[in-house]
Amino acid sequence: MESKSSAEHPTPRTTISLNRGAREKLKLLKKELGFATYDALFNYTVLELTRESLIPPAQYSIVFEKLGTRPVILTGESGAGKTTTLKSLLSQWSGSAFVLDVTNEYPDFKEVDFGGVFSTSLWQKESQRVRFVTNQESVEAARGEASSIFGHLNYLKNAGKLREWVIVVEEGHRFSQDPNLRALLIEGRKWCRKVILVTTDYREFSGIAKAFKPEPWESEGLAYARTNTVSE
Repeated sequence: MESKSSAEHPTPRTTISLNRGAREKLKLLKKELGFATYDALFNYTVLELTRESLIPPAQYSIVFEKLGTRPVILTGESGAGKTTTLKSLLSQWSGSAFVLDVTNEYPDFKEVDFGGVFSTSLWQKESQRVRFVTNQESVEAARGEASSIFGHLNYLKNAGKLREWVIVVEEGHRFSQDPNLRALLIEGRKWCRKVILVTTDYREFSGIAKAFKPEPWESEGLAYARTNTVSE
């Protein structure tokens, strides 16, 4: 029998509206984890997120405006939408951007060769979108190219040439031990408009830059909607 006090003070309830894709994913997750109610599932999820440290989604207003010139890390597993999120962020930035395009995913950016990266005129032009595609056949060759470019970016940084540039390094985990990259991240906030590192493992750069995860996209069924209420 329900006590008088519980009847007088019922537990507050909240209705959450999700789109159909998110609802189905929650149902599957609830079944796989063996929870009887969504309350239990949500409580478990909150505890796990708190334990693992909560990483916010990357939004332009935070990454570029609130954080100013502070370097950031865009992290997530393969296929999580890191590059899609980054392209969305860059589409809202009207200034110059250079991408170390390790996996050849930025065809809309002007490709420059190794000599072009070291050209003085490249960094003097305004509102550019350029990329350097590293060696696609040899990981070691790609690391060598990247290390040389990181060293040159540090030179440009110290000369004050990157104040209006956003520097993007894709597949950053491949270069986690490169001292030139770490120097670029550590000192980037003083000399660059923004340094963005894309990596599957942000922990290798813990304490150097602020970590973000990819934005949840509507097409993946992860955004809130006005229909399909979750119920037990």
